[in-house]
Amino acid sequence: MKRTMLGWLAALLLTLGTAQADPLNIKVGWSTMPGHMIPVLFLNPKILKHYGQSYTVEPVLFRGSAPQLTALAAGEIDLIASSPATMALAVLNADLDVRVVADIIQDGVPGWHSETWLVRADSGINKPEDLKGKRIATNAIGSASDTAMRGMMLKYGLQDRRDYVSIQAAFPSMLALLDEKKVDAAPILMPQLVGALKDPKYKPLFEAKDAQGASDLVFLLGVQGYLTKNRAAVQDFIEDYIRAMRWFSAPANREAGLKIIGDFMKVPPAELEHLFTKQDYFRDPFERPNLGSIQDTINIAQKAGILPGTIDVAKYADLSMIDEAEKRIAANP
Repeated sequence: MKRTMLGWLAALLLTLGTAQADPLNIKVGWSTMPGHMIPVLFLNPKILKHYGQSYTVEPVLFRGSAPQLTALAAGEIDLIASSPATMALAVLNADLDVRVVADIIQDGVPGWHSETWLVRADSGINKPEDLKGKRIATNAIGSASDTAMRGMMLKYGLQDRRDYVSIQAAFPSMLALLDEKKVDAAPILMPQLVGALKDPKYKPLFEAKDAQGASDLVFLLGVQGYLTKNRAAVQDFIEDYIRAMRWFSAPANREAGLKIIGDFMKVPPAELEHLFTKQDYFRDPFERPNLGSIQDTINIAQKAGILPGTIDVAKYADLSMIDEAEKRIAANP
């Protein structure tokens, strides 16, 4: 009996030890490629230090940042690709204690790309105020793109439902909606924008930077309780996230990187030539978010009626893992 009991305890301890050694599976939301890059960053374990050891990644596709908030509040996802407005809604409406932990993309940084709204060339729409009484496509209410659009309309005294109608649709379908005259203006993302600007059927109307200047468009956001509980694994994830982005953006890896992205998106790499150039969004070398820009955008979203109030962004940011990752990468490039 004594031997049986000892054997049972040994097996239990072995089981517990194995369970504790299992890597943390981190579910990360994303909505656009190649902008967010989340689905491809962890496809090449050779460039990562900790993947499969302390953590793994499960990318989860959403239409925009706002729908991810529901999943975050329900505990169905661990990190989201958040817009400033979504972050504020997490605090104000969902009562979540969230933290910005790393950046994804910034829009309209001088010399870099800014999200662009197109109209049909034959539409008679020549300036933003001409959108009064029109239909404007948006990917999701409260998303980064949606906030920029509403901020732009607000500059001309136009409000949703009173002066124009916003219609939600997935980004890939935006040009088709313009062609079918189901909407009068739509945000067109890269690389689709490159071809559209060459097509005489369309013309650009405004850019996101016209509404809000340079802005931190999307960043990684998580709940403080989850981050604290899984600090070591999330720290390793942040380090590898930065390492992967630096690998993809390095000129020496351009051909291999574009092939990985092209294979995922099922498009020829030649259609992705804008990536990691000045035609692309700005990507901070260490994925450090611009908290001041996030604050400015939240204030604009409040004025545009998207938010019931504002928040102090600095209180909901934890950049210490970026600081640690930067030290690790400097010590072991």
